[in-house]
Amino acid sequence: MTDDATVMAWEDGERERWLSRTAALGHGPEQPGWADAVDAADDLTDLKSRQVSWLLAEGPEATARKLLGKTDEMRYRVPHRIDLSRVAVARLGVDALPLAVAGAAHSADQLGVLLLPFRGPEPARLAAGWLRQLGSARMWARLWLARHAEIAARALVPATIGRAGAGRRNAEDAVRHLASIGHGPMLIKTAEGYGAGVHAAVIALVGADDGVLTPVPSLFSTPARAARRVKIPPWLNLGELPKILLTAGETMPAEDTGRLILALTSSRLADPPEPAPGVPEGPFGRPVVVESWEAAQPMVAPADPEVEKLITGCDRQSLAEFGRALVEAWIAGGLPPSEAWVVVAQAHLGDDATVDYLAPKVRAWPQDSRHQRAIEGYAVLCAIGSDAAMRHLLAIEQRMTPGSRNRRLRVYLAQAAAARGLTVAQVADRLAPTLGLDAGITLDYGPRSFPVVTDEHLTAFVQGPTGKLLARPPKPGVRDTKPEAYPWFLQFKKDLRAAAAAQLVRLERDMFARYERPARDLTGFLLPHPVLGGLVRRLLWGEYDAGDRLIRAVRVAEDGSLADLDDDTVTLDGDARLRIVHPAELGDDLTSWARVFADYEIMQPFPQVNRPAVVLTEAERAATRLPGFGPVRNNRFEEPVNGRWHGEGHGTSYSPYTRLWTELPGGLTLLAELDKPVSTSSYDPGSEHRITEIWVDEAQSDHFGAARRIPFGDGDPVALSEALVELYALRG
Repeated sequence: MTDDATVMAWEDGERERWLSRTAALGHGPEQPGWADAVDAADDLTDLKSRQVSWLLAEGPEATARKLLGKTDEMRYRVPHRIDLSRVAVARLGVDALPLAVAGAAHSADQLGVLLLPFRGPEPARLAAGWLRQLGSARMWARLWLARHAEIAARALVPATIGRAGAGRRNAEDAVRHLASIGHGPMLIKTAEGYGAGVHAAVIALVGADDGVLTPVPSLFSTPARAARRVKIPPWLNLGELPKILLTAGETMPAEDTGRLILALTSSRLADPPEPAPGVPEGPFGRPVVVESWEAAQPMVAPADPEVEKLITGCDRQSLAEFGRALVEAWIAGGLPPSEAWVVVAQAHLGDDATVDYLAPKVRAWPQDSRHQRAIEGYAVLCAIGSDAAMRHLLAIEQRMTPGSRNRRLRVYLAQAAAARGLTVAQVADRLAPTLGLDAGITLDYGPRSFPVVTDEHLTAFVQGPTGKLLARPPKPGVRDTKPEAYPWFLQFKKDLRAAAAAQLVRLERDMFARYERPARDLTGFLLPHPVLGGLVRRLLWGEYDAGDRLIRAVRVAEDGSLADLDDDTVTLDGDARLRIVHPAELGDDLTSWARVFADYEIMQPFPQVNRPAVVLTEAERAATRLPGFGPVRNNRFEEPVNGRWHGEGHGTSYSPYTRLWTELPGGLTLLAELDKPVSTSSYDPGSEHRITEIWVDEAQSDHFGAARRIPFGDGDPVALSEALVELYALRG
């Protein structure tokens, strides 16, 4: 281990840039009593958020340095964490190390930047653990190691022969990375000072022979099976596994089956995708960071060559059955995490039957706190990539509640769709059921048959001998040889209604999520689709430019062409970006479009042009606050805080709150200030309140600043409208 003390190592102008972020803090000027409060405080948790911000940025240095030793609550209480923490580090130097370490350890993607100017063994060990991260933490780790390579070597090289575990693995990752950026000779020289064992370990890690560096191996390369001493897991009884059939009609020899299992133990997810996401210095003086669940996700790594060799010539159905048996045995053995390679191996062995078997388990694993197994399951389904796999992934995503897992799965879906050259919405369109209507179906009684047709509302009818549409078909007669066709038709009508309802929900979600499709899909695929066509032709579509601004809205005319608000025919380029328009995006045209749909008696599949919406004027979009309203009875707050809105900043706790808030896309929050506290433990219908103002702030803030900096035009218009509609409903 190294005895190096942690010191500050600023780059030119860096400390000044960090100090300049004081102007972005919202604590305002010092208030009476603040100095006395900080003098009396035993730790930072005794202070209010604005007092903490003032103390660290401008208050008495001696007191700030004294209180910085206790920072655990800082991450929950202080707004603008990046700005305030950078100001504290620039102002207080090494005394702010506990603050930086606590913040970075809690949120490496968001706050890993805080380690950059610290040079010492503690930051080295922390940064080394981020090299496998998917989000911006990996970027911060690489920047730190490149900047402080020598101290990193002294701190981490000795750990390369330590006890097996995370510390040793992290040290090995860091040594490999430092070698990959040209520090191999320095690493070898450093290792010489720690004895022959460390020196030999580093030589092996950096790929050197007699002091001459060879090409550096993959940072996370899997060790050879012999080196890992792989053996058949105790929960696996080879005699109980199904035989693997070969295409030649024989069965795989038992010896080869054992070799295959050993080779499959190297199954894993691929290395984190490159490049490491994020921008160290982004716009407005803050880094642009990407959380791990929003970054590109690792797919399944290619199969071991031994696996490829052994499964060549195997019957695929038999091989997939063998793979499912491995999973069954692993589950019966208690799902040991060290043998979770069984799940990943299904990407090399599985088929659609595997997909149907695995998907319900993948959906259930997060509920059992097996989040990593679920992630591996997503990757396996994406790797198989069949229509069945994509349908399951879409179904899992649609049933998930919003959150980090939901966003991670959306990334996986986007990557799997991109492998097909499509977006997620396009894949979902192509997987929408047709129920045989594309080929034409009949109600076949044997001697008699009736064509089955649907109307634009997807109600199924049979066409009688005279051409009349019958909601209920003639019942089978004594001469009909296929009477079972009658209950089949009744079930078909139910299936059609269910399919239409599911697609309707999906299309409405597409409107909220602002999913886009190329214009060629509307006319060339969606409108001819027997199920989707009747839905999409009754919606209003919008063409958008590269800046996501609505160019124009169009509807589908009776002849299948596109028409604008003036009923003029519109011809769109096939690559034009189309979305289902939300009414909040239509501005002054909303009323006119509603009149058009009413005049043509178009009954929309879900509320769109007649949907309650808040369409902000140009002046309101430029404003940083909107006026409040009132009075609002106390019990009216119960509905919003049990839905989209939350009280204060602490979810739906039972403590009184004086503010409502809800998340907006793009890292923003919409807030509504109340004139007096609302108690959520017992809503008093006789008590009345006023909402004093409505404003937008950054999601990472505690929202105590008096300044209102963010115009409403920076918020997503769809999310803003939906939230404001719910808020303004309190007036009723």
